[in-house]
Parts: sequence; structure tokens; C-alpha cells
Amino acid sequence: MLAENLFPPIPSELVMPFAGFLVNDGELSLIGVLIAGTVGAGAGAGAIYYIGTRMSESRIKAWTRKYGKGLLLKESDIEKVMRTFEKRGRWIVFIGRFIPGIRSLISLPAGVERMPLAPFFLYTLLGTLAWNGLLVGGGMILGENWQRILGWIDRYETFIWILLAIWIIYRLYQLVIGNRSEG
Repeated sequence: MLAENLFPPIPSELVMPFAGFLVNDGELSLIGVLIAGTVGAGAGAGAIYYIGTRMSESRIKAWTRKYGKGLLLKESDIEKVMRTFEKRGRWIVFIGRFIPGIRSLISLPAGVERMPLAPFFLYTLLGTLAWNGLLVGGGMILGENWQRILGWIDRYETFIWILLAIWIIYRLYQLVIGNRSEG
């Protein structure tokens, strides 16, 4: 779970249901799995939060001006994200733990905005514990058929990726139309 936060291609959606299967099989303890998964994810989130505390909004904006176009990001996008985080930061930290791709990245603006450490870890750990509980519970319920949960999670992730693709297409459209109107 630590690795998932630092290297997002390692999915909790695979690790935790399998751990649930091992709990159901008597190989692991439920409490131990939930504690280990939550502490590991919290440590990874803390590392990304720390990186965020070493950056400023202006530094991120400067980076976005230099490299953002290739990622379809504009400085105004960063501005919107930072303002949204300022308004709803704590809830975004909690809810973000349920969203693939956002799960680990939400810690960066929390650090940049210097969200107090205690609430950051409280919302991070509560959101992570709830997510881990769902995945482990699914693995326990499914027992030896724990891999079935992957089909459900694939559909959930597909939905998230479709939304991301729509956003990218929209951003490309804006970029092309913006270049035409400037030229």
C-alpha cells in the first residue's frame, strides 16, 4: 500500500482483495491487514504531502507554464484546483481515497496548501481504511473467487478512465480552438 501511493501502477484493487482472501483462509488477520494497508498507504501519502510542503503554488504554476501544455494543463487549471482545495480540502482528501489516480495525487495540493498535518492524516487514514475495508471485505466474501471483485473494480476504473478521456478530448479541443483564434 505504501508502494501504491508512491508508484500508482501498483493497485490496491489487486492487493487488498487478495489479502481478504487470505484473511478468509485463515492465513492473515483482518485487523492486521487493515492496519498494515492503512499505515502503508498513510506513509506513502505522507511522503507526497511532504513533497508538496516543499513547493509553492507559484512554483507549480511556473512548472505548468513550462511543461503543462504537453499535459494539457494551463496555469488557470492549477488556480482552480488550488482554490477548490482551499474550499473543500479536507473532504477532497477523504473522498479522493476512493478514486483511482487521485488516491495518491491528492496529497500534493494538501501539502502545498499546508493543510494541517493532523486533519490531513485523519482524513487520509479514515478514507484509506474505508476503501481498504471495502476491498478486503469483498475478498473475504468472495473467498477463493476473490478475483471476481476485479471485474467490478475494472468497470469502476473504466468509468473513471472514460471521464478522464472525455476531459482530455475537451482540453485538446480547447487547445486547438484557442490556437486558431490566436492565429
